[in-house]
Amino acid sequence: MTMRETELPSKWDLEVDLVAMGSSSGGLTAVIMGHDLGLSTVLLEKSDHLGGGTALSGGVLWIPCNDHIAAEGLSDSREEALTHIRRTSLGRHDEELAATFVDTAAEAVRYMEAHTPLKLTIEASPDYYADLPGGKKRGRQIYPNPKIMIPLLKEAEKNHPLVAQIRPDPIPYFCGRRHKWAEGRGIVGGLVLGCIERGINVMTKTRGRQLVLHDGRVVGLRAEKDGKDFFIKARRGVLLASGGYERNPEMNKRFLNAPELHGNTPASNEGDGHIMGMEVGAAIALMDHSIFQPVFHVEGEEIQGRPLYRPIDYGYPGNIFVDRHGKRCCNESFYPDIGRAFVEYDKNFCELAHAPLFWIADHPEATRSYTTLLATTTKNPDWLIQADTLPELAAKLGIPADNLVETVNRFNRFAAEGKDPDFHRGEGTYSQYWGSRRDPNFQGDLPFKGGPVLGPVETPPFYGIRLELGTVGNLGGLVTNKHAQVVDAEGEPIPGLYGTSNTTALLTHGFMYTTGSCQGKSFVFGYIAARHMAQAK
Repeated sequence: MTMRETELPSKWDLEVDLVAMGSSSGGLTAVIMGHDLGLSTVLLEKSDHLGGGTALSGGVLWIPCNDHIAAEGLSDSREEALTHIRRTSLGRHDEELAATFVDTAAEAVRYMEAHTPLKLTIEASPDYYADLPGGKKRGRQIYPNPKIMIPLLKEAEKNHPLVAQIRPDPIPYFCGRRHKWAEGRGIVGGLVLGCIERGINVMTKTRGRQLVLHDGRVVGLRAEKDGKDFFIKARRGVLLASGGYERNPEMNKRFLNAPELHGNTPASNEGDGHIMGMEVGAAIALMDHSIFQPVFHVEGEEIQGRPLYRPIDYGYPGNIFVDRHGKRCCNESFYPDIGRAFVEYDKNFCELAHAPLFWIADHPEATRSYTTLLATTTKNPDWLIQADTLPELAAKLGIPADNLVETVNRFNRFAAEGKDPDFHRGEGTYSQYWGSRRDPNFQGDLPFKGGPVLGPVETPPFYGIRLELGTVGNLGGLVTNKHAQVVDAEGEPIPGLYGTSNTTALLTHGFMYTTGSCQGKSFVFGYIAARHMAQAK
């Protein structure tokens, strides 16, 4: 494929072997691994904070056959992991990439735990589809060990300004029920400390703008620093690891068949790496794939000058979701099904079948979820609608009152029986796990009835919130091969160009997603990219 050549700069401002664009787990892993293999490395970060969407995430890595599994007396195998991917991918995975990921994942994690301050442990969550062939009820999800990482990073923050630059939560999500150095910030923190120990150059407020292509090879990039061009030569390669494109409304419109999308990731996730890759002929895939989440907006709340959309507490006793018709439309304890409801299309009327959706809860649930408390802390609490009766609540939300009453009565019968034949809420391993996530220290005034996620909506006053479609990451992107090299439309590697994070398509899993898939893929292929660059001549 003929690619447009780029004029070489008259002078390179910086020359290194490996340039990683984006401080994702993959970008950080790559510069560490590259350094350890004898390469000079530099990490570029567009914003003034490190960690991108990783820092705001749960920090989970989906790593089949990891060393912690055996230590816990659990089991896993290569064939089970690949069987699970094949069963759940809808045929949209790449077999070679999936096999490479499964074969390398444990090794990459083992290396980083041995050679950086990052220490991991098994997370409680199961695979989303744990009950399907190859699924596991526990073991593949690992995350920063809070007993080690929290005190380590609390102390490191005092001594290392770079650690203090790791992106904080823009708001106290879930009313402060997450420690500052837990989860996603824990994984970024451990890797940033690895960079500090090695003296790796980490440049914040430096945005990649254009790849420099010469004689058919990517030889560097043009960045923007302090409002001026900054040219970096990459002798071995450029790794694009700048996250997804969910903060780019134009790209969302072009690639996703969905309502207006609101990113829960940093405003810097605008698809820079996607655009730069496509400019030099990179193939793209899975651009219709996203981790959809229900969110809502509180007036006045912003992140980096843009409206902030909060996650909502869902899938617990005492709350349901209804659509604009006042009817349930999804399994509220399984958020991928909530995403499906948001984008489901009614071809008979050429419109979305359900959107917008509404959160409906009774008083005990609104209290347990801290939603009523949150309303007392915001400048304008009008986002939370309250009413003494369900018909009154429906009128305030603008949905059919008779339908809402009928829907709640039907759900309450299911809750009493402990079964949801409409949407199977509470069935299956993941739904049962979801119910266990409720804060065990909360002392409520009324006990829940029924199972861990099924409980009636029955005690007034009742509450409602209009929900919008959010995402914690778009999963489509550049196509790569087993060496993390970006390929063109004919499947040929673009020399000198590598990719990981949500900048690349989730072809390790296809259309399946489970907690930690993206972070795991990012981490592992950052490791693979560095190794391949080190071997290159």
